[in-house]
Amino acid sequence: MPRPGVLAELVQLVRTPRYRHLVGVRLAGQGADGAFQAGLASLFFFSPERQATPAGVAFASAVLLLPFTVVGPWAGVLLDRRSRRSVLGLGNLLRAGLAVAAAAGLAAGWGDAAVGVLALAVLSVNRALLAGLSAALPRVVEPERLVLANAVTPSLGTVAAGAGAAVTVALTAAAGTGGDADVVALLAAAGGYLLAGVLALRFPPALLGPDARAADPAVDPAVDPAVDPAVDPAGPAEVRTAASVLRGSARDVVAGLAHLRERRAAAAALGVVAWHRWAFGLTTVAVVVLCRTTLADVDDPAAGLAALGVLLAAVAAGSGAAAVLAPWGARHGRVDRWIASCLLVAGAGQVLVGVSSSPAVLALAAGALGLGGQGAKIGVDTVVQRSVDDAYRGRVFTAYDLVFNVSYCLACGLAVLLVPADGRLGGVAVALGAGYAALAAVRVRTAALAAR
Repeated sequence: MPRPGVLAELVQLVRTPRYRHLVGVRLAGQGADGAFQAGLASLFFFSPERQATPAGVAFASAVLLLPFTVVGPWAGVLLDRRSRRSVLGLGNLLRAGLAVAAAAGLAAGWGDAAVGVLALAVLSVNRALLAGLSAALPRVVEPERLVLANAVTPSLGTVAAGAGAAVTVALTAAAGTGGDADVVALLAAAGGYLLAGVLALRFPPALLGPDARAADPAVDPAVDPAVDPAVDPAGPAEVRTAASVLRGSARDVVAGLAHLRERRAAAAALGVVAWHRWAFGLTTVAVVVLCRTTLADVDDPAAGLAALGVLLAAVAAGSGAAAVLAPWGARHGRVDRWIASCLLVAGAGQVLVGVSSSPAVLALAAGALGLGGQGAKIGVDTVVQRSVDDAYRGRVFTAYDLVFNVSYCLACGLAVLLVPADGRLGGVAVALGAGYAALAAVRVRTAALAAR
């Protein structure tokens, strides 16, 4: 019996109530992410009293992502040991509270350090929740629709984030940039986080996993005999439990990495993410500096912010196009070839960044980077979900996010050396484009060998 067409499969997917529910959580949360990050960009990069330099932009971008590199592995254990529904719901409610606190601090005139600490907390929780959404997706869709679901769901999330950022940038620019506009942006983000948390908590507790066999070593004597009173009847129960939780969590992190190492297809797919995030991070720093110092008058930060908003909208449009094209491009098991094609598109976008600073050309480049990057991510998500067991999926997707963030942070560090004061990347961007092409060739070669 022939498979139904992509449109028919999409209709069936959208008719799945639990899938629509999970999409609602993602759209509310990532739309709020876009508003929150745009508010931070306005505050730290486009305020009238601040000048954006490559070193300043790179440092701020890296610092905002670094906390998750510490929290991440333990968050992965949480996603595999506790109800993912509760993690998603309570995590989003926590973000709402932190965003309100940041807005209140900004309105009260707190210093950058205090507001920055709260922003760090919001963004650290954010990455754990995105890993949870990816881990939960196979629980609400059928395996044969994973490619389509991965095309639609994260892409819609990226579009929501881009739309939230673009709308916030437009509102902030219209207000002339300033503290009051930034407070409104952070409060709008808090509202989105609150909605995402309420929606997540409406799921049945066990629906999103993890599998029951992923027993918690902290409370299951069959998994960790250290908690059996017969082992140490003299010790206080609370001390034994705390120690077993720590040992069990560390052991779970190691087990998750070992599982990923055994799944070579998933590990190789993460290499694609590492390269794209490294190149995209370097380009992002350059583009922020370019918008602030070259595309607009340095004395007119609102114009620079508006230019950045146009490029963010172009990235969002490219991501939306990826959601439309991926189900066709990855059909019939051609996921590796789809990933390779997307890498070539992203590479073309990088070359455009290097050869021209025209706003129109940069918008085209941003669209190509959005299409290529999001399209490749759709393929990578599918490979990882198909390659790993549900009992390890939270930890593996947290490792995915660690690769995602660490690569970006490394790029920010290198940007200090490679991005000039005017933000023009030139030959560096062309070299990044060549790197995308080389990685695409490797993916095509890998697919050909696997088909033999």
